[in-house]
Amino acid sequence: MKNGSFEDLLVELRRSDVPALPGSFPSDVLREIRLRRLSKEAERDAGWLPALLSLFRPSLLVASLSVAIVVGVVMPGLVRPADQSSDISDLDLNVFSTSSPNFPSGLLAKSR
Repeated sequence: MKNGSFEDLLVELRRSDVPALPGSFPSDVLREIRLRRLSKEAERDAGWLPALLSLFRPSLLVASLSVAIVVGVVMPGLVRPADQSSDISDLDLNVFSTSSPNFPSGLLAKSR
């Protein structure tokens, strides 16, 4: 399409009169507003069931299952088990055990 013909078309449209609206235009607009409001209220009142059912789409189930399998199978192989005894001594996690050096029973055990 040439720009000149488009400009001519715009000039012609500017010169023509705006068509009159039908007599039922205001009532049609109000009816459309009312129908849209009712449909929005119906969607909102549908509750949590449609949202829950949307989670059971096959594609979402397959994706979730594949992620769970990858995390369950691959991740334990990548993570090395840590030396727990050094962690316990570093964090002083034995503070409440009976062999704790700072706990009264531990102090009693030391004095014997």
